[in-house]
Amino acid sequence: MAELKPVQLEAALLLATGATITATAEKAATTRQTIHQWLNSDYEFIAYINRLKKENTEAARAAIQSAAVLAVETIASIMKDSDNDAVRLSAAKEVLAMAGLTKDTAALLNRGIGETTAHEVKEKIDKAAKFKEQMAAFD
Repeated sequence: MAELKPVQLEAALLLATGATITATAEKAATTRQTIHQWLNSDYEFIAYINRLKKENTEAARAAIQSAAVLAVETIASIMKDSDNDAVRLSAAKEVLAMAGLTKDTAALLNRGIGETTAHEVKEKIDKAAKFKEQMAAFD
């Protein structure tokens, strides 16, 4: 496993938290082309960004799941004291959905997050290239 340079660590953190490539290049004192190069061919860099995204997602999910306890208490309170609090009930259901506690939202957990090791990133890219090559035979 190759060590990332400090500039790559800074750029990865910025990208993982939603910064644009342009903003990342400016803040990390590098070029957009360099960042694009890392994103296209540096598997350690890509995997590190994916690990950071996964950590961010897990932290957000934990906060939402903590709020789910209050949502359950709200639903229980509405069921117990019902004064037609449709808005509160709707909000409580939304929190439960956001926590991934419904059949419709459970599949969305980790969606959009790629592989977290350089080996897995390379494997996925190689597999996609092989598939593209196979599909080209049909053109």
